[in-house]
Amino acid sequence: MNKTIFSVYNSLLILFFSTSLAQELSSAEYVSTGSFGAATINGKIYNQISFRPEIRINKLGIGLDLNIYLDENGKIFSDNWNFTDTDVSFQSLMDKIYYVRWGSKNDDFYFRIGSLESVTLGHGALIDRYSNSIEYPQIKKLGINSIYTTGRIKFEYVQSNFKKTPALIAMQTSFALSSTSNVFISFAHDMNQLTRLDEIFTNMNQDDFIEACDIIAESNEVDMGNTNCEAIFDTYKNDSPYNNKKDQISGVSIGANHTLSKEFTLYTEWAKLLGESNGKALGHGLILPGVSYRFKNGNINVELRHVLSDNFLFSYWDKSYDIQRTIQREQALPDLDDYYTKEQTLDTFKKMSGIFSYLSYDILNIMNFLVGYQSMGEDGYKSFSSSLNLNPNLIPKFKKVELFYQTNNEENPFELSHGSVHGYNVGVEASESMTIMFKSITSYRYDVYGALEPIRSMQLDTQFDF
Repeated sequence: MNKTIFSVYNSLLILFFSTSLAQELSSAEYVSTGSFGAATINGKIYNQISFRPEIRINKLGIGLDLNIYLDENGKIFSDNWNFTDTDVSFQSLMDKIYYVRWGSKNDDFYFRIGSLESVTLGHGALIDRYSNSIEYPQIKKLGINSIYTTGRIKFEYVQSNFKKTPALIAMQTSFALSSTSNVFISFAHDMNQLTRLDEIFTNMNQDDFIEACDIIAESNEVDMGNTNCEAIFDTYKNDSPYNNKKDQISGVSIGANHTLSKEFTLYTEWAKLLGESNGKALGHGLILPGVSYRFKNGNINVELRHVLSDNFLFSYWDKSYDIQRTIQREQALPDLDDYYTKEQTLDTFKKMSGIFSYLSYDILNIMNFLVGYQSMGEDGYKSFSSSLNLNPNLIPKFKKVELFYQTNNEENPFELSHGSVHGYNVGVEASESMTIMFKSITSYRYDVYGALEPIRSMQLDTQFDF
């Protein structure tokens, strides 16, 4: 009971402090939203009340995410409000930060800590629109994207997560040969693709596990002796499901670009994946040439892409990388692991050449859409990605309409496959200051029998402004 009261006290204290701070800072812009709905934690459904204040002071922006979770009995989930010691207190505080940023990516100095919604290095041959928040808020990651420019040299650093082993550590150095020409070198690294299995494990419900364990322990059919089911769960949870194995992958790229005019830019980029898959060295590829054309309401890129050796694909770290870096099968055969990595699929990609095109366009303030298509030869793999954002002011009662779909490296990118990810974010106005948000994301995996099965994540929020 005392722990519950302490959690509520801390929750209200932080909420009050963030609101009071914003009111006291005359130079600050303060925007705050809240929501109530449902969330899944450790496989259990909780009622969620959240407050999301955003404070802007000149170039500094702070976005907070303060949540209170209640179960069906009205008991507060207090693990995310734990201040029993220094390490745990730091973790609890970091969990409340959605992002902290300084400046914009066009400034000489910029950083963003927290959620990373879209990161591209170079021209996307290695890292293209990577995001560490695709499963937010079920899985929260504290990442960083920082940029520093001095003279002709520009440095950029990306780390997808500080709380646990990151899926991406990347850096890029660019050098301006002139006012119109640049060269750059990039490096990307996943320290252990198998840490994704830990994230999947977090969906296990402790209460259900202990209840089932107690039933077995009390039955006469299985002799479990003097059993402590909570200790068994803690041991199982702390024992990594991949038995501390490591499966790293890295990549390096070198590129250049030259601006012909305000509208036209020419560029090239060579990329190499480092490591082995199934006993074979990973391959490399080249973008040559690439052309970017900017016009009044949009931008279009056209590239000739060449896979120069087997076991390579472009944009290895893409938007859906965090959920596809390791796929867990529903069942496993005796001679087969119950998971496979994205790296293990590379042996299906052979030498080939093709074209990639990407279009972004804003139609009369009605909608903004992005469409990307890649075709690597008549018998090669194809990719398709798209997103659509409608202006909600054109539809009564709608506050947000966003749809997205992508399929990578398939013979037919318009058919669902293990490379498909799609979803939507739709907000419907319930009153002047209240919006009901429907969010959904679906990915796919193959089981050991070759059947395609969806992995769905859905969220319902009621957001309110104050």
